Order: sequence, then structure tokens, then C-alpha cells
Amino acid sequence: MFNKKKEEKQRPEIKDLAKEYLGEISRLSQVQLINKTYFNLYNKKPNKDMNPTQLLHRILYRMKFGKYINDTNKFVNNKKKKFKWPNKFKKVFKSSKKKKNMILVWFLNIKGEIEAPKLYPIYQSNMVIIQNRPYQVDPRSFWRMGKYTCQIIKGIDRRPVSNLDYAEIQKRGDSTDSDEFLIKAALQAVAGDFGKKKPLDKKIVIIIGIIAVAVLVFFMSQG
Repeated sequence: MFNKKKEEKQRPEIKDLAKEYLGEISRLSQVQLINKTYFNLYNKKPNKDMNPTQLLHRILYRMKFGKYINDTNKFVNNKKKKFKWPNKFKKVFKSSKKKKNMILVWFLNIKGEIEAPKLYPIYQSNMVIIQNRPYQVDPRSFWRMGKYTCQIIKGIDRRPVSNLDYAEIQKRGDSTDSDEFLIKAALQAVAGDFGKKKPLDKKIVIIIGIIAVAVLVFFMSQG
């Protein structure tokens, strides 16, 4: 009997990790739970200007699209699959740096085709002629393509493709960095209205708990 008790004392203690984890998060406040979940997903502290509801939206957004974002980044950054420009394109690119008063243009024609990049002469400091039509050249709409500068022109639009219509896009509610987009994503992920600014109630606490467990499962599944 004595030897049995001695043997039991010598055995290493097996911790109940799940119980410890639940005990740890049960001591955290609602805001701390949200901040911790955000940190686990984004690997950075949340912006101090964001309220708990906004943080929840971003957490749910990451949980909904995070796998696709990570898979895409791995694929795009894979050196073996990295896209290489054809040699005939490279010659045009290099010529664009040498020839003044000319601009490298990617033309999106009316047939829905992207034509091979070409150099076009600039007239009156702000105009190119493509397929017998005049198109505006605006320095504010230049795009950087590595070491080269270019314009992207749609055949149906006399103005080049640019970010100059950002205010209009925001007004339409189509801006990709808009909070409205994140809210829509959050509303698709869970039932309930998180858009209203009000104190967190018991339902929100339950949802936070579900999110915390889901995040734990998410990270375990990534291993």
C-alpha cells in the first residue's frame, strides 16, 4: 500500500488544459475577450479607436474569409508559380523608360479583351489616340508596375482607370475598406443585429464565448 501511494506521488501531474483555458478566459472581461480573440486572429493589438462591436465585425470577417486569404497569399508568394512577363512585353516595358513624351498603355477593349501593352505618343500633354479615339492622360492616374509607369485605359471610357473616383465609390457604398462591407460580412456569419451601438448583453457574452472556442478550434486545425 505504501509503495502504491509513493508511486502515485512520483507520477507526473497531467494538466487539464481545456479546464485551464476555460478558467483563464472566464476571468476576462467582455472587452478583454474580444481583444484577445482579435489578437489571436490578426497577431496584433486592435486599434484603440474601435469599439467592441466593430472588433467583433472584424473578427467574424477574418473567420469567414481568413482561410481563403491565407491560401491566396501562399499561392501568390510561391516563387515556383510566380508569373513571368513574356520577353516581347519586357522590350516594350524597357522602351517606355527611354522614350520621352510617350506612355505605356494597357488597353481594355470593348470586346472584353486586354490587349498587349503598347507605347503611345502623348499629344497636347494630356491625350493619346487609340483606335482613332482620343483618351485623356492624367498623371494622377499613373500606375506603377515594378520599375515602369503605365496607364490603364478602357475602350468605353475616355478617362483612364484610376483611384480618382474614390469619393464616388465610397458614396455608392462599394469601397472595399468600408465598415459597411465588414458589417455585411458579420451579419452573414451570425444571426442578430450587431450594428446598433448599445452595451453588450448576455447574448453577446455567449457569442463571444462561441467565438473564443471557434478561434481555438481554428488554430488547432491549422497545425
